[in-house]
Amino acid sequence: MVKVCLSLILVLFSGTVWAQTGAYTNVAENRQMLWTEVNLVYKTKGPWSFQIDHQYRRQAADVGTRDWNIVRYPLLQVFRPWIAYEVSESVKLSLSPVGLWWNWQRELEDPSTKFFQEIRIIPQLQITRPVGDGQLIQRYRTELRWPSALDTVSRSYLFLADGEPELVLADRFDVRVRAMARWLNPIFQRTPDEKRWYSHLSVEPMVVVSDKSISFNQNRSLLALGRYLNKSIRVELGYLNQFSINKRAAEQVRTFRFNNALHVYLYAENATQWFERKRDR
Repeated sequence: MVKVCLSLILVLFSGTVWAQTGAYTNVAENRQMLWTEVNLVYKTKGPWSFQIDHQYRRQAADVGTRDWNIVRYPLLQVFRPWIAYEVSESVKLSLSPVGLWWNWQRELEDPSTKFFQEIRIIPQLQITRPVGDGQLIQRYRTELRWPSALDTVSRSYLFLADGEPELVLADRFDVRVRAMARWLNPIFQRTPDEKRWYSHLSVEPMVVVSDKSISFNQNRSLLALGRYLNKSIRVELGYLNQFSINKRAAEQVRTFRFNNALHVYLYAENATQWFERKRDR
C-alpha cells in the first residue's frame, strides 16, 4: 500500500522534469493508458488446467502533453496459452509454451510510432496461502524473450521476419525475472461465506538478466475492486501504476517513466467444473 501511495504522489506532482545529476540528464515522464485482459480457464477433474489470456492495451498521446484520451494509440496486444498443474492446494506450476506479442512505442523526442514483435516462453510458480478472510498469492515468472527489430508501421511486417533472423535468435534474446505479491480480500460481506466483492492489491518488480548485468526493469503496483458475477466469472476495475527506469548511454539520458493505467480484467472458468464440484460437496 505504501508503494502504491508513493507512486500516486509522484505521478500527480511530476510533469516532464529535467535535471542534471552527474554525467546523466534525468527525465521524468508520465502517460495515461488503458490495460485490458481476458482470461479463459478450463479446469479438468484432476490437477491439470488449461488457459488462454488475451491482453490489449492502448495509450494517450506523447508524454508531457497531459492527454487523457487513453484509447488514442495502440500499445500492446498479446495472445498467450497456459498449461498448469496443481502440485497441492497451495502450489501450482504453469508453462506458457509460446506467447505472441505485438508492441507499439511512442517517445517524447520521436513522435513517430515504432513497432516490434516478440515470442515469449514463460515458466511460472504460484503459491497461494490464506490470510485472514482473503488470499495472499506469490507468483514467480521467468520470461524467455525473442523480440524482432524495432521498425516503423509504414510497411508490411511478417512476424519476426526483419531480414536478420540470426539476430532474432542470438543478440536479441533476453531474460526477465518477475515476482508478484497479490492480496485478494473479500469486502462488503453480509455473511462469512459470501463472496461477491473483493479488493485486489499487488506489487510486481521485474529485473533483466543478461550476460552483461542484472538490472531493475520496472515495477507494477495495482489497486482494484473486483466483483464475482457468479461462481465462475469475475471482473475487476482499478488503477495500475507502471514505473520504469531506462538509460540511453549514447545520449547520456536517464528516463523515469510513470504510466497510469485504467485496469479492466475479466476471468472466466468453465462452469461445468464448478457444477461438478458443487455436487461433490
